[in-house]
Amino acid sequence: MGVSPGPLTDGERTDTLAAYTSACAFFGERLAEVTELDWMAETGCPDWDVRMLVAHVVTGEALVTRVLRDGGAWESQADPSILGLNPMAAWRGTVLAAIESASVDGVLDAMHPYAVGELPGAVIIGFRVTENLVHGWDLARACGTDIALPEALAERCLDFWMPLAGSDALSGHFGPTVMPPDGAPAGVRLLSLLGRTA
Repeated sequence: MGVSPGPLTDGERTDTLAAYTSACAFFGERLAEVTELDWMAETGCPDWDVRMLVAHVVTGEALVTRVLRDGGAWESQADPSILGLNPMAAWRGTVLAAIESASVDGVLDAMHPYAVGELPGAVIIGFRVTENLVHGWDLARACGTDIALPEALAERCLDFWMPLAGSDALSGHFGPTVMPPDGAPAGVRLLSLLGRTA
């Protein structure tokens, strides 16, 4: 799943944290472009408007801290009230805490509770990298902007997800896979794998 067996090397640990930070920044950049008129816009995610989509991502980052730092359970029911009166501030504080929690020595190698059972911290962060990239794209689309996913991060996510193609882990979280165009870049192939047409 994009993570080598056994403890991560220092390089793998650094790369994992860098990918998570970059993916969160990608989502944050999209969030910064949301206007007051966008919050009720429909997204490509069934039954989610923009506010619910952002709440889903912010909840995920809050759960990273809860699980990796506090040892709590992963309960991913999102509530838009988590955004408060300033969604950008809510996102910023939550994501900074999550990155700090993921950066603690030993956390990425240790096992933690997750929705599908105990997983290494690095695998949980792998999920979050994908969530931030793909939902950042969803957010941009909902607000009327076409944007390409960063190729290096998309390649990393493809490496993470391809072993799970066709499994419950993939189908339970994303739409049915669609066929990408011939010669499509990594970002388009990732979106296609996760049920989106770029």
